[in-house]
Amino acid sequence: MNRQKTQLPLRPAVSRAAKQPCVFFARGHCRNGSSCSFSHDSTSGSATANPSTTDTNSRSVTKDATSTAPKAICHFYLKGACLKGAGCTFAHPTCGANPTPTVGSEAAPFGDDLVSGNDGSEDKHDDWTRQLGGGVIQFGDGAVVLKASLQSDFSAVRISQLPANSTPDTISQLLGGLGFTIAVDKIRLAPNLDPAHRVADVRVEDPTFAKRFIGVVDSQKGVSENNIRVIPISAPMPGGSGMHRVECKKVLCSWYRPFMTAWLNFTSSGLAEEIHKRYTSGRYKVLNMQVTSHPPKRSKAWTTVMLTEVPAEATESDITKPIPQNMSPRNVETGTPSFQYNAVVANALVKSKLMEVGPLEWWEDAVFGGKRAKAKARFQDDGDAAKAASLLNNWDLPFHKKGKLTVQAIYSARFKVQERIYQAIRPIINEHSTTWQAKKVYLAAYEPPRYSLLRVLRFEGEDNKAVAEAKRILEQILDGHLATDKGKPIWSPAFTVNGEVFQKIKEIEQLFGIVVIRNRKLSRVFLFGSKDKCEEAETRLAMIAQQDASTRNVIKLDPVQFAWACRGGFKSITEILGRKATFDIVSDPRQIVVTGSEADVKLANDMVKAQKEPSESPDAKQQDCSICWMEPENPITTDCGHTYCSDCFEQLCASAASSGKTDFKLQCEGDSSKCKEAFCLDFLQDHLSSQLFEDTLEASFNSYVSHRPDSLHYCPTPDCGQIYRAATGTFTCPNCLAPVCTTCYASHQGMTCADHKFVSSGGDIALKEVKERLGIKDCPKCKTAMEKTEGCDHMTCGGCGAHLCWKCLKTFGTSNECYAHMNRAHGGIGFHVPDEARW
Repeated sequence: MNRQKTQLPLRPAVSRAAKQPCVFFARGHCRNGSSCSFSHDSTSGSATANPSTTDTNSRSVTKDATSTAPKAICHFYLKGACLKGAGCTFAHPTCGANPTPTVGSEAAPFGDDLVSGNDGSEDKHDDWTRQLGGGVIQFGDGAVVLKASLQSDFSAVRISQLPANSTPDTISQLLGGLGFTIAVDKIRLAPNLDPAHRVADVRVEDPTFAKRFIGVVDSQKGVSENNIRVIPISAPMPGGSGMHRVECKKVLCSWYRPFMTAWLNFTSSGLAEEIHKRYTSGRYKVLNMQVTSHPPKRSKAWTTVMLTEVPAEATESDITKPIPQNMSPRNVETGTPSFQYNAVVANALVKSKLMEVGPLEWWEDAVFGGKRAKAKARFQDDGDAAKAASLLNNWDLPFHKKGKLTVQAIYSARFKVQERIYQAIRPIINEHSTTWQAKKVYLAAYEPPRYSLLRVLRFEGEDNKAVAEAKRILEQILDGHLATDKGKPIWSPAFTVNGEVFQKIKEIEQLFGIVVIRNRKLSRVFLFGSKDKCEEAETRLAMIAQQDASTRNVIKLDPVQFAWACRGGFKSITEILGRKATFDIVSDPRQIVVTGSEADVKLANDMVKAQKEPSESPDAKQQDCSICWMEPENPITTDCGHTYCSDCFEQLCASAASSGKTDFKLQCEGDSSKCKEAFCLDFLQDHLSSQLFEDTLEASFNSYVSHRPDSLHYCPTPDCGQIYRAATGTFTCPNCLAPVCTTCYASHQGMTCADHKFVSSGGDIALKEVKERLGIKDCPKCKTAMEKTEGCDHMTCGGCGAHLCWKCLKTFGTSNECYAHMNRAHGGIGFHVPDEARW
């Protein structure tokens, strides 16, 4: 190994005052944009700081500096491609700071790399598609269904014997020459196993495409110069996104970085021994990475400390930077790197190999972390990550003869939960974290964005079963504890409104540090917090429910009364009854709900009937909840400027899900239900828990299917849930494999529609009862009905001619066989006649 000897120069310390640079911007993927609290200026510096808290890897600061200041991050260095080395005017850290909560462990191959991002939005992009009923459903604003795509809507072909240099663009041009206009994103190249040819799969949302395309190719054989081969294949469904499901889209790729050896020459053997100890203990590091220090060796001129596994990009100043000036070596020698490395080329090669497996949603260039370069990628389609790991793990690296690529598929599941619920269940989650991490499953809880009431939780791990099990446990925790008293759910009509009883519930929350959720739809109370605190709160809630003697009374409003209530009539009622009265403008018809005594109900009824105009018009500027018309609890403000209680907003969405309306759409009920602006999906996702959001989309989908009986139907098999398009012929369910008649929408293999209708209506049961009463039996071979009026038990079918025993209906080829059977099995032929008489 070549050794280069360099005398260390001394440089003055650098101090520049500016905003701290954004590491994610330097890496090219800061998602906070102009709202980022860090600097996006490539020339900006950072305020002077204490050396112990600043970037210890900046190459422009020497070991004798008494104070240092971190500089803007070098974008090229993060990719391993900075050519300026120590002369670079930007900072050279080993990797960017990660504001993600610590979730990794030393046992994890990638440690904290499993979960990253500063707000859980690394894979936040949502195309608003979901896999429901065996199809891919596209949603739009208001949670309406825009499109339902089923597997029967697609067809696909596999094209082989393509030129080795084929790309999706050239294949698209080839298809265009054959009369088919196919977008590039519909073409996927298979992994290149044959260096002389390429294989591509083409999937199109057209059930006739495969048949038509194969026909065109077959017709041109021998005429065209194209020697491609085409076969039909099963059309894979496009993936749907969403939370509360385990998906496999992300991969982590790594490879060893190049290293070199360095020799530190000292004149004092004692000093060399001390420096050796400090490198060995990890007190001294090179570019924030621990290196291997070998025991000092004496020569005539020097005592030398040899360091191995030194990052190849490290300079002499990087190596000696942690050593105080009065202990610095006389000189430093460095060897040649273990291999020549171009990070830009390496990243491009690995990325291209991943893209052969499937299209990528994003790619993050490798940065150095420890002894390996680490890159991340996320595929567009679920399952491609597992395929990439299977095909590319241990792939021989072209830029390192002895190097192998490591590819790990990461399974993940995301949740969104109210921040107050998360804080209440956090101790329970922490109890399970040790078990999850032992199985290399890591949970990250990201800080809610500004003005958001929801927190994103995300599991990630290498084992899909372990991730699925952790997901199941977390779902149980998020379901909460059902409040019961003597085995019965605790509930009171007063729990439905934000009245006096609700204030007592809030006091219980504060007293025990738990969260109480009232599910008005189910008439249930759910508690979130530690088990002992929830049990204590249960006792208090049971007492409140027992003591409260109020009843829930509904005053339905006609259009005139509703208009009066909106003009200030309801305000007049609440001035007297307070929170005992609530305004429900979602129900049809609209109504005022009074939870109180009979006198309270009579007073509200009288005021509604009298419709006396209020002395003062209601304050239009007051931001009351658009549903209950009370001061909002945990207020949510819509894009159209209206305010809701968080509970009322969830009730609005849940009510729409169960309304059964043909035109399902979540709309704003502000301005006395006059607004009607559809809530955009981003707003719904940001302000609903992930479970309620997904339930709302599913309810919209169910409404969409149920109101289109002429085109969509569910598979009749119980608990199947697969949908199919109404057509002629027979549909075989891809989920349960049951054959379904698309004429009568029932499964009746081997029967006509009329026979199935007769059987399903109960007609066959009645017929069986009549046959049993009259003594009529069916031939077991041809089902011809027969009646025995006299004679022995030997019968001959008039339909198929079979000989059969009337007693047990066994069939025989001859009468003698039948008689022998009757004597042997039944002790006679059916009446008291000597056996010889029958002959």
